[in-house]
Amino acid sequence: MRRSLHALVTMLVAACCTVALADALPDDLGDSIDLSSFSDPASGPDEPLQQPDADAMPIVPVDFSGEPSWIRGYVTGIVGGSLATINAGGSTGFSGTTRLQTVGSVNDTILNGGGAIGMALARPSGLLRMEVEGRARGPMHGQTAFEIASATTVGAVLPLDVTVTNGWSAMTNFWRDYFFTDRFGVYGGGGFGVGGYQYSMQGTNKEIPLSGSSVVNTFAWQVGTGVTYQLSDRITFDTGYRFFAMTPGATPLVVTNGGSSTQPVGSYTSAFSASELLLSIRIYEPFRNWR
Repeated sequence: MRRSLHALVTMLVAACCTVALADALPDDLGDSIDLSSFSDPASGPDEPLQQPDADAMPIVPVDFSGEPSWIRGYVTGIVGGSLATINAGGSTGFSGTTRLQTVGSVNDTILNGGGAIGMALARPSGLLRMEVEGRARGPMHGQTAFEIASATTVGAVLPLDVTVTNGWSAMTNFWRDYFFTDRFGVYGGGGFGVGGYQYSMQGTNKEIPLSGSSVVNTFAWQVGTGVTYQLSDRITFDTGYRFFAMTPGATPLVVTNGGSSTQPVGSYTSAFSASELLLSIRIYEPFRNWR
């Protein structure tokens, strides 16, 4: 009787456990979790979270100081005046022991003008500018001379009328700008390149008619400084001084022996230099509104 009662109790306990487990799985294992809070509210609970487009985000370069850097293109118009000098030099042998030596210089005030195109890199307290510049220069007129030295004649002078035209230069420049305020600043720097001019001279002494003409193209360089005023974010006025110079160039010299017969008598050396006062207008991003 005890064994029958024990078996009956065991069966009832097993049945109750089976029913309890059946009711708990899978409905009563716990409350469901709402994942809609992790999605884009504008897209609804069924849409996945929208990630930002990395390609569409602007990248701003930052230098070591933590300040963003930028590069801006610009064009510049240049006009000014030059206190220009052509120095004569060189000597050559003529008729045995006689030598001809070029002496003197031509000094003249001329106009010059041109332009530049470049780019400006933002730097602490200012800019670093790199540009290509081209300028033309006005004509010069004056007089130099040949000095004759021989066994019988010392110090005799043959005047030469000199004309310089078609002056030009093409330079690569580097300038460093420093800003004192939002408007005012100063700059300094220089450049190098090539320059040239048409050189002509004619002797005024009819007994020995000397003459010569050639195109002189030589190495050129310049240094300068100035003051800037920023009229707006895109327009800057620049007033500056530059010293410009070219290395010496040679022009063949001849003597006319009646009619069209000529005799070479060496070369005439000339070197151009100038102190220049310039006014410039610099326009940054000149084609911004064209896009």
